[in-house]
Amino acid sequence: MCSSCSSVSGAISSVLQAKQNQVSTQIGVAVIAKGLEATQVQGEAAVALLEAAGEIAQQLGKGLQFDAQA
Repeated sequence: MCSSCSSVSGAISSVLQAKQNQVSTQIGVAVIAKGLEATQVQGEAAVALLEAAGEIAQQLGKGLQFDAQA
């Protein structure tokens, strides 16, 4: 094997490793983005649930208490 061939092979290996690192980073970012999206959806659902519970509590409380002054 010639000396220039091994340096070319090393350069190719470096480029391939850099490309693999780039793809791994892109996959990691996509996974994190999906996780963030799922967390946001869960947060919005929790807020909606709390708002609905508050509305129901207000409706159930109407007319149950009589506060009169003579």
